[in-house]
Amino acid sequence: MAEGYFLYDYEEQKALIPNVITMAAVTSAVPIATSMVGSLRLPPSLEQRFDLARRWKFHTPLMATSEMYNRYINETTGLAKVNPGYDHNQGVKGKFDPPLTGNSDMHLVDFIVKERLFALYMNLNCVPGTRQHDLMNEIVTNNQWARPIPVYGYDDTVPLFGGNTFEAETNCVSSHNLGQIASLGFNNLGYFSRERHKITSPLSQPPDPDVDIQYDSSTTYVAFIIGDGDNLLYMKSRNYLWTSARLVRCRNDPTSSKLCFPLTWTISPQAVKVMPQIVLYFYNFAAQTGRDFFTLPPSGDLYSYPSMFSEANQMSYVDDVLDDFQLMDLTTSVHWEWFFSWRQAINDYFPKFSSRISNPIGFFLTNVPFDIPLLLFGKDEDFKIVGEQSNVVLFKPNEWRGVNGATRQAPSPDDMARRINEAEKGTILHIYLTSDGGASIDSLYSLADRLEDHVKIVSGDALVKLAVQKEGVEEDVN
Repeated sequence: MAEGYFLYDYEEQKALIPNVITMAAVTSAVPIATSMVGSLRLPPSLEQRFDLARRWKFHTPLMATSEMYNRYINETTGLAKVNPGYDHNQGVKGKFDPPLTGNSDMHLVDFIVKERLFALYMNLNCVPGTRQHDLMNEIVTNNQWARPIPVYGYDDTVPLFGGNTFEAETNCVSSHNLGQIASLGFNNLGYFSRERHKITSPLSQPPDPDVDIQYDSSTTYVAFIIGDGDNLLYMKSRNYLWTSARLVRCRNDPTSSKLCFPLTWTISPQAVKVMPQIVLYFYNFAAQTGRDFFTLPPSGDLYSYPSMFSEANQMSYVDDVLDDFQLMDLTTSVHWEWFFSWRQAINDYFPKFSSRISNPIGFFLTNVPFDIPLLLFGKDEDFKIVGEQSNVVLFKPNEWRGVNGATRQAPSPDDMARRINEAEKGTILHIYLTSDGGASIDSLYSLADRLEDHVKIVSGDALVKLAVQKEGVEEDVN
């Protein structure tokens, strides 16, 4: 129930909207814009508690965020970034001093208030040497939140390399203890996250027809991984549309290697917690086709760069990923790291899983930025197997982002098919498809139609088994 209301000035205090939302969350008071007061008929029982229009009349985002941190940080449960309308697509100015010309992103307001999240947005919060960055470091250090800290919303500050430098959050602060829950643009999350729909019993994937597959050196094996499943909005919108259309294809010809071949979808483990009904839809869809499977998105429990975490946070994060595997019936994950972090990830992070698992698991690697090759893999090296038990499989990056031929990550279906068909027989690889460059599920259908008979499409789980078998065969030969 609302405990009164408070005033703010939307036009003059637009940059402070995230702080206004936090105030609503921690005080249970309704924010009302001063321009609306004359047109609203407020019930007599709803009393005004304070006036931010006056109190914050000269506040900057740094000042308002600092005040909220000092007074309310221990009354919040987590972190959210809410862009009040800054336009970062303005060249150099857009990176560091963008104009406030857009609309405030209000999609997550209901969820932020419901969960009592600490919402903020400071353009330089991730830029070292600034007062905003100093405050951000304080905020993520002095709180009672989980570690690593999940961050809702999206950080689109400082665009670089065709993306947003700090979108995964891990490299935003010196403690490297953040990871993103991609939820920009998702409305009604407060409704979808209702407690009564909580998933507590382990989910089940459909039986894999290739569960007993045996490696054949005369066959080329490929798994198709559909990306972007870390994004809650993509799951609710794009992936729903794609699965609806695929269900029709598979019903028409459920055994066709061209229409209903195995597909592996990234699916956010955070979705299990905040939109369980939608997760259940996807598992029900997979049960109906019998050819659709799931993997964790980048990079496991959160969109993050785990090799940057502290040792303690890495161990905690490994626990989180393995808990996700168990609850969601998974054995694989997509994994992203910055190009300079892979040696540490391969030598120190991935081996932490080895002694904790009884069966092999796999990670589909992607380099950040995409167009920089991962040089730790040899030219003909499709995967590495690491860990003291030799049971953690790391697959060489192989992204498919578009189909216009502009870059190596955007070949046409003909060109992608040629790469696969002409690969040495016995090759084991995956195709990680994202739609940011124009690729779509139809690109995979076009590709499948062009593959030769010696190429077999398998699930991500099957690809792990095949990699382990191939490694054993090569060791026996040597």
